[in-house]
Amino acid sequence: MLIATTFSSIASAADETVTGIELSYDSWDYNTSTSSLEVFIDDDAVIVSLLAATSSSSTKKDVSASATWKSSNTSYVKVDKGVLTAVGKGTATISATYGGYTQNIKVTSDYVYDSVQILKNGSNAAESYDVSLGAEQVFTLSGIKSGASNENITTNATWTSSSSSVATVDDGTVTLVGVGTTTITAKYKGKTDTVKLVVTSPYKSLALSPKTLLEIDMGDDDQTIQAIATTTSGSTETVTAKATWTTSSAAVATVEDGVVTPVATGQTKITATYLGVSSTIDVVVRTPYQSIKLSPAKEYQMMLNSPGLQITAEVQELSGNDENVTTQAEWTSSNLLVATVTNGLVTPKAVGTTKITASIKGISRSIDITVFPSVTELTIDKESIDTFPEKSETLPKVSGTTFGGDTADVSKIVKWTVADEKIATIKDGKWTADTVGKTVVTAELNGLKATFELNVHLTPVKLVPSTKELSVVIGKDSALPTITVVNQDGSEEDVSSKATWKTSSDNAIVVNGKVKGLEASKVTLTATYLTKTTTVKAYVEEEIEKLVAEPSSLELYPGKSKSVKVTGYYVSGKKVVLSSKMNWTVSSSTLATVNGSTVKALAVGSGKLTGSYQGKTLEIPITVSPKLKSLTLSDKSLKLSPGASYSLKLQANYTTGNPVDVTTNAAWVTSKASVATVSNGKIIALSKGSATIKATFDGKTVSMRVTVK
Repeated sequence: MLIATTFSSIASAADETVTGIELSYDSWDYNTSTSSLEVFIDDDAVIVSLLAATSSSSTKKDVSASATWKSSNTSYVKVDKGVLTAVGKGTATISATYGGYTQNIKVTSDYVYDSVQILKNGSNAAESYDVSLGAEQVFTLSGIKSGASNENITTNATWTSSSSSVATVDDGTVTLVGVGTTTITAKYKGKTDTVKLVVTSPYKSLALSPKTLLEIDMGDDDQTIQAIATTTSGSTETVTAKATWTTSSAAVATVEDGVVTPVATGQTKITATYLGVSSTIDVVVRTPYQSIKLSPAKEYQMMLNSPGLQITAEVQELSGNDENVTTQAEWTSSNLLVATVTNGLVTPKAVGTTKITASIKGISRSIDITVFPSVTELTIDKESIDTFPEKSETLPKVSGTTFGGDTADVSKIVKWTVADEKIATIKDGKWTADTVGKTVVTAELNGLKATFELNVHLTPVKLVPSTKELSVVIGKDSALPTITVVNQDGSEEDVSSKATWKTSSDNAIVVNGKVKGLEASKVTLTATYLTKTTTVKAYVEEEIEKLVAEPSSLELYPGKSKSVKVTGYYVSGKKVVLSSKMNWTVSSSTLATVNGSTVKALAVGSGKLTGSYQGKTLEIPITVSPKLKSLTLSDKSLKLSPGASYSLKLQANYTTGNPVDVTTNAAWVTSKASVATVSNGKIIALSKGSATIKATFDGKTVSMRVTVK
């Protein structure tokens, strides 16, 4: 090791002061004849260390990484923390500065060799060679330096080919790959040499036999393709074993030395290549069968403790004949932890799902197998189901309880039966209601049973409450309205006991078939029966002490209407108008009707209107009289002599269509009592002249003219 040193006796007041620096390098890298370090292009770097002496230690420390390094010419030599790298041929001065001290050293950069030369058979290689595929090409590389013997640097150099599809090269040995032109380059320590290769084929074509198409059935023996090459001179040569064979789809067929092995149905291309010529043939792999079927065909469920399931496999040949291939097919299970399969016999091993597949000569079919745990009890998530004729739904979920207490959905493996198949039937995992009635549906599994009741009702159309409004006294229970269902066939049924109720507010509650008011408010009661609902308005209020009706009696003509006002008086003294909230009834439906608080007369007669509210009632007498339409006198005019008399008849015409003689009931007057008088329709003529006789009855008047001569 050589050391260049710079030291000083000057010290500072600091704890540690740099007193000098020195460069350290390998003496092997120093050329005494040129008094410089030598570095070579594309060769290993030269390392120079910078050591510093300090006032606090007798040992010098390496400060290469902390020092400032510079090169006087970076085109020749680069330096980084004492690492010298040759870039180009020339000389540079390298300086290192640290702690106020600087050290310099001269560095010479050069090539290891003046030049390199590619050789062929010991002589300098030509610039270009024409070569044929199949011929061996070997080159060497010699390093040349003036004043020294040439050196064989073949294995040390870097060899490359400009076109790897034409040729590759390794340590000077060239492998010809395809027709074309490539440049072989050898490089060593910054020096290179090249040689050009023009590669041609010794053959002009390659033929395959068969020529264009090879068809193979799955299961057939392997087929051989022959490759025959024609040379440029016209002669032929069988090169089947020498050619390189490839397939476009190894999933369909593989090929080796011309031997084609079918793998699966499909189409692929087989290509043979030999010394620059190639040829391709289409290969079609077919199945000798149209299809394959399994029995059972659909997914299958089984218990862990179930005996094995035998699956059979059948194929249909192209001729249309069927063949059982259960033992010839290849059987696989996608999950051997769940189940194994041998010749179609599936043996359950653990809870889970697996796919069992049968394959033969290019066709396959699968079935999903689910293995369920053994169970000790069955339960159905519904105790009963309400439905209607012609309705169909999926059967309810069935759960099984295992020995360990866990539950598993075993819906798919239970066997369903119906007690009365006239009412309902089961098919494809669904129940279908046929006729009205009740029946029990049973799920069974390994001797365990669970049931639910299927109730098939007439299809409801509408629910009708006995009242649409209800008064509920705070703190008291009130009976709920009765509910009648009108069915699709027109029949009616009281379903009060079957309906369910709910309230729109917590100001009222429904308990044991009664509604109880808690706080004054308007609450909607909703009754539900099967798929239908209806609502009733409930008024939660104080107790009514007294009801007063205005008018207290009703007198009407047929067809006429009149409203009734009812005032209710609460126990607190407050009053409320209840006219439209009353529950009204008429003693005879032929006498009158009531809508809200309006009464409409229908026919002549008498009866009573009864209203109730909060259990209190009031009665209003109703009288329906015929309405007078017109009056008719028996004579429109008379001529009498003085002293003569004449009796008129007065007829009342009513809207009912029945006329009544009201002669004696009318009020009669004369316009001139000196001419004629009248009483109960009897006219007495007194003196000459004329007078008007009028009869009045029930608000209507009719008159006639009497002349006395």
